[in-house]
Amino acid sequence: MTAHDLAQHAGNEPRTEYTSQISTYDAGPQGMPIPPILQLFKLRRQQWLDFETLSELQQKKLTAIVNNAYHNVRFYRKVFDSEGIKPADINSIEDMRRIPITERQDLQVHPVGDITAESVDLQKCKKTLTSGSSGRPLTIYRTRPEDNLIDIVWARAFLENGANIWDKNADFHAFQSIPKRWFEHFGIWRRTTIPSLADPMKQIGMLKQAGPDVIRGNPCLLVNLVTIIQRKGIEGIDPRLVFTMGNLLDQDSRALIESVLHTRVFDYYGTTELGCIAWECSEHTGYHINSDSVVIEVINEKGEPARKGERGKLICTGLLSYAMPFIRYNIGDVGILGAKSCPCGRGLPLLEHLEGRAFDFFVSADGTHHSPSLIHNQIKHVPGIQQYRVVQENETSVTAEIVPDKNLSQKTSEELRRIMKRVLGDEAETRVEIVSEIPCDASGKMQAIVSKVKKGF
Repeated sequence: MTAHDLAQHAGNEPRTEYTSQISTYDAGPQGMPIPPILQLFKLRRQQWLDFETLSELQQKKLTAIVNNAYHNVRFYRKVFDSEGIKPADINSIEDMRRIPITERQDLQVHPVGDITAESVDLQKCKKTLTSGSSGRPLTIYRTRPEDNLIDIVWARAFLENGANIWDKNADFHAFQSIPKRWFEHFGIWRRTTIPSLADPMKQIGMLKQAGPDVIRGNPCLLVNLVTIIQRKGIEGIDPRLVFTMGNLLDQDSRALIESVLHTRVFDYYGTTELGCIAWECSEHTGYHINSDSVVIEVINEKGEPARKGERGKLICTGLLSYAMPFIRYNIGDVGILGAKSCPCGRGLPLLEHLEGRAFDFFVSADGTHHSPSLIHNQIKHVPGIQQYRVVQENETSVTAEIVPDKNLSQKTSEELRRIMKRVLGDEAETRVEIVSEIPCDASGKMQAIVSKVKKGF
């Protein structure tokens, strides 16, 4: 069984193409082949190392990634040379700040051969498309061993929160179905794919038929489903665990999912480019950063390293992908580094809080950025709303789409307008539209807070 078979990406795996079959993980360019199941055991032990030991391990992996990128990837070699940097100059996380930040569009404008390692045969790589939430997806290339290891990191986080290989999983995806793997016929890591874009009642019917132990999906989608389940008194969906990913999970949404499905919810944070970045443990004190697979820097609005507890954009360096490295890559998300260790005892550091993608922040005329969680926390108390999407068209113009419930009244629209004025100022104008449904986008996600205004991050 390969590691790809042990875990699936974030419960929202993009469409993929496989062009090679490799059954073991080569632990770096000069590593010995390690069977994936043993690598999983190693990673589960590794998380309990102390912070200092994990930091030393992270630095060794970072050194290897930087060396590989400079010597094998034309794009990064040009970036380093333009700044007068050599791999030997990067001896700490602090030294990384000398390297310019890479944006997704920086990679998109270059030929594939410039952003992938010269030593890798791309025809033997797995190709994965990002969700395209920026309007233009990026194709990611990984060797099968690299992809296996990224899946192992996901598997570690799932297993640490109570999942096991015998579970029946229901995964929400943007596409219709995923071929069953051979070991599923023996009851191992079984999976039912629930189309994210299907009618909610069809989704509920599929869940009842599947009888999953674990449900994995986007929290906005799941909140919509459990609201229907609660309203209609539907029974027969009793998962032991729910794993959410893909959008912000606020406390009210967590409480609603847990109360309706009588289960526990654990939230995960990851991207197509980097795999599983961080995850909640049973303490729910923040998100454990997988520091053995990624380096996270938090950069404030001044472009400086944020202090502990200070909000900033997340700049990530992947430590597992040599075929197509991501060094100081702006993933477009905003968060806060934790100042304390987790009571669970793991040495993995904490992200104290995730505040959403940078382009989800509303921006007022004076340039102030307003977190989507601030807007969520006000709108959720407005009566008459079953589901909503709020789009900031410009600094003073907002469109609010509402799927109403039985409590809809004129006060619903009035309160929405008051909220937007509190956030953006008295000059804000809000157009309220009553709709029958708010469809997910092509990736299967439903963004409740959307801003079209250019950000300062």
